[in-house]
Amino acid sequence: MAVEILMPRLSDTMEEGTILRWLKQAGDHVDVGEVLAEVETDKADMELEASASGTLASIEVGVGESATVGTVLARLNDESSADPEPTAGSSPNARPETHTAPPPAPATPSGLIKSSPAARQLAEEHRIPLSEVRGSGPGGRIVKEDVLALVGDRPPETAPVTAARSANVGTPAAAVPSAPRASIEEPAAPAERHELSRMRRSIARRMTQAFRDIPHFSVTMEIDMTEAVRLKAALAASEVYATPPTYTHMILRACALALRHHPRLNSSFEDDAFVIHADINLGMAVAIDDGLIVPVLRHADERSLAALAVEARRLGEQATQGRFAREDLSGGTFTVSNLGMFSIDSFTAVINPPQAAILAVGAIKERAVAREGRLVAAKTMRVTLSCDHRIVDGAMASRFLEELAHLLEQPIVLVVDGR
Repeated sequence: MAVEILMPRLSDTMEEGTILRWLKQAGDHVDVGEVLAEVETDKADMELEASASGTLASIEVGVGESATVGTVLARLNDESSADPEPTAGSSPNARPETHTAPPPAPATPSGLIKSSPAARQLAEEHRIPLSEVRGSGPGGRIVKEDVLALVGDRPPETAPVTAARSANVGTPAAAVPSAPRASIEEPAAPAERHELSRMRRSIARRMTQAFRDIPHFSVTMEIDMTEAVRLKAALAASEVYATPPTYTHMILRACALALRHHPRLNSSFEDDAFVIHADINLGMAVAIDDGLIVPVLRHADERSLAALAVEARRLGEQATQGRFAREDLSGGTFTVSNLGMFSIDSFTAVINPPQAAILAVGAIKERAVAREGRLVAAKTMRVTLSCDHRIVDGAMASRFLEELAHLLEQPIVLVVDGR
């Protein structure tokens, strides 16, 4: 029995994908769960797994070609089928499609070499073969900076000769009338057009949808992080954790615990109603070469600070490699976006639909605060909570931030399991 291998929905927002590389060819044996191909989606490069064991009969979508979710990518002869093998006298129509299927499209260099979409686009613009680029990313993956390093070493390409200049080629200099200097104008530098990558198109579409459909409002709070700074330093010095918790890990842990008591912030708007999610799955915004990706920490409130730090580090490393499992990019119920590492004081983030809220985190800085009638220096951090006003009102948002501040100002709670 022939099994159709379809383009799966590998993320919440995926509508189509592009085949980067086929790891199996027609006639190859595959086992269930074995990786058949690498697929570029709007968020990352993902792996396509076989849904059954058998022989790959045909490939319907070649390398470099795009297909919408649900499109047949390949066909597999399922070994578990009870259909008998055709005998020598069987009708030719009963034979597998292997011999009649068209050969797969030839693999392109960008499909064979591990590279980010931004790196491939830049290399194509400057006509640089990826085979000449040494990758500095995980596993030798080529990233945008690797291509930029070569771009800087190459002289600019000669501009095409204009029709007017071509007409004068071979004409003696004396025969070519010279124009007055006053009439000669320097040509304007041509503008550069850059097509949006698949990821950027997805970001543009979803953020436009969010601004259009979601009535945003935001509240900001300044949190005293003095004790959190001390705790982070103490945990690092103790060498108890193989992965020392960072401020981002502490904030994620605090959000997960606060969402237990403020479930309206952990909900989604659906068809004139809101759905409160039983699980707390935190989206963690991560900047990559050409956009933003939001891997998901599942059941974040059930993880200790140490376990959460390990999982967050794993997802961050996966983001730099551009490859995720399907479950890593779906099912988020609340998102945290931290720009503190860039010394940003504060900012307002756009809600990731259909979620009800997103927390934007600024840098921890030493600021003057009033305590008992005196100005003293303290380590503080400004956070801004953007909310969907259809689900959350100002009082709910404020109470959530109050609990978040309490957890971060008394951070010993974050290392206590079972809360």
